[in-house]
Amino acid sequence: MEIKDYGIHWFRRDLKISGNLALSNNLRTHEGRVLGLFCFDHLFLGRPDFSINRFQFFLETLSDLKAELQKQGGDLLVLDVGPKSAYENILGLLTEHQIPHPHTVSWNRDYEPFATKRDAEMLKWFQEKGVRVVTERDHLLIEPHEIFKGDDPNAHYQVFTPFKRRWIEKFKTEEIQKRLIVPPAIRFQFNWSTLFSGKIVLKDHLELFLESNKKKVTIPIPLAGELEGKKLIALFLPKVKDYGVNRDIPSLEGTSRFSMFYKNGSLTTSQVIREMKLSHTAEWNEGEEKFVSELIWREFYYYILERFPRVENEAFLEKYKKIKWGNNKKWFQAWKDGQTGFPIVDAGMRQLNETGWMHNRVRMIVASFLTKDLHVDWRWGQKYFMEKLLDGDLAPNNGGWQWAASTGCDPQPYFRIFNPYLQSKRFDPEGVYLKKYLPELRDLTSKWIHEPPQNLMTHGYPAPIVDHSIQRLEAMALYKGN
Repeated sequence: MEIKDYGIHWFRRDLKISGNLALSNNLRTHEGRVLGLFCFDHLFLGRPDFSINRFQFFLETLSDLKAELQKQGGDLLVLDVGPKSAYENILGLLTEHQIPHPHTVSWNRDYEPFATKRDAEMLKWFQEKGVRVVTERDHLLIEPHEIFKGDDPNAHYQVFTPFKRRWIEKFKTEEIQKRLIVPPAIRFQFNWSTLFSGKIVLKDHLELFLESNKKKVTIPIPLAGELEGKKLIALFLPKVKDYGVNRDIPSLEGTSRFSMFYKNGSLTTSQVIREMKLSHTAEWNEGEEKFVSELIWREFYYYILERFPRVENEAFLEKYKKIKWGNNKKWFQAWKDGQTGFPIVDAGMRQLNETGWMHNRVRMIVASFLTKDLHVDWRWGQKYFMEKLLDGDLAPNNGGWQWAASTGCDPQPYFRIFNPYLQSKRFDPEGVYLKKYLPELRDLTSKWIHEPPQNLMTHGYPAPIVDHSIQRLEAMALYKGN
């Protein structure tokens, strides 16, 4: 059988079909003759902040993608090796059986340090093999290299507000508005069995990963995949007008919950903005404006990570690189376990441990508490979040931690230290959120629950492990000394 030119799309963090630009362009070029491939890179799986639970959500997303591809006449092969080994094996088999090599390999760009290094190496390797490579933009609406100060592409923003102004300026251009248009769907006309004419059976490892990893999962895993992401958008749209207020109240479902779908690329910034029908010409209401601002924060943190990759492991602000953190391991363990004696902190950490998610306002509170009250290195907190969060995503997680620790770009000033008691009273006045995750305090009234005296019935809830007023002063001295 004569095999016409065909392509392979290398899926990574773009686990969807609709709006997947690199995939759709490859399909158009080869009239639907495109194969899907996913490679499990063990260097990535071996990261010290690897999360079993987040990996399960990723696997469920991958399983949903595979089923959808097969429904549309395509296919997804999941291999238990890194990309170079995977393509070496595939090209070797093709040569051995005198089957033409793929004409094109496509993928969507990523901006993390590990990914950019890997992709540069793979691009060079494919070029040496004579395989055409096409890459496209996907999970960001505006890529880091497209935003710079004035006319100098080497002049980078380090403060959010001017970055946001420039982002919105770019957003209104015809070029960016076109990115909100979904490419027309093209049906797949090819699968791996067709390519090899049934001569070779390539072992797919997805079910093995799903089966073995599921045994280690410690929390309920939400439904995953592109369709579930779209359902979330539909649920969020009627609430967006109140987003500016409700997003800060942890007892409400006032946030979008899109973040874990962003992580896998089941949802993207462009898709969400398109579904919300946020015109670049119409006035946005207060909720829409605040929500878009949060989307821009996410793109800002990716911009910073791509422009300054060192931030993954060190303070963005040079003057805070040598802070002498106390790093009391006993306090750190109490923080992780939700046993600090500060109700809003403990509720947040227990929510994280029990569900794999934490409300955004509470993330800021617990991060501030770890760094400013317990004087523990922000990198310890960053790592623990990545181990536990279903939406653990390097750029926003790193950006959020460095913001709270006052070590990042455009951070919370070091002298502005959250008072956990006041934060609790302001954003959970009746203690609804606290009582949900702290059963020891359910008998307390709103008068006492935020700062419970030990002589009341607290059912074994711990006394505060530190004095906030003292730790606040010591934190200020710690930062001033650098």
